[in-house]
Amino acid sequence: SAETRQIMNKYDTDGDRKMSLDEFAKLVKELKAFLASQPAAATPAPTVDPLVSAAFATFDANKTGLLSVRELHAALGHLGLDVQSSAETRQIMNKYDTDGDRKMSLDEFAKLVKELKAFLASQPAAATPAPTVDPLVSAAFATFDANKTGLLSVRELHAALGHLGLDVQSSAETRQI
Repeated sequence: SAETRQIMNKYDTDGDRKMSLDEFAKLVKELKAFLASQPAAATPAPTVDPLVSAAFATFDANKTGLLSVRELHAALGHLGLDVQSSAETRQIMNKYDTDGDRKMSLDEFAKLVKELKAFLASQPAAATPAPTVDPLVSAAFATFDANKTGLLSVRELHAALGHLGLDVQSSAETRQI
């Protein structure tokens, strides 16, 4: 849509008509600020952060809607948790697998991510610098990068914006971000 192209033009800082991960991260940051500044909508907010949902979809390699221990192991590494063995991953799975199906649902994953973020925020600053892009933003980007080029096309960006809660058909919203 024309609105999506406007957003692409605004955030495509290198002019290649594609959106890089860093450009997408800046858009997500500003989109979150914009959405937070809006009056409460009549429709309830999603129960799971759209970035968490997109990250979950990235790690759900077999698209079952559940993460296996192997998929969770990959997700934990991507989210910055140094898990050495599948036994450690199973322990984490057991802690958050509230329904006992030995798989992790989106809601269970969202709880894990929330607690992991709180834990990491409570730790003293590490000697190594924090990643410049939030791992959830990076995972979401990977989900929307359907052709795996490392860049989002206008079509891929359109899907991402809709998933992240922006009405890309609304010129008013598009102009405001």
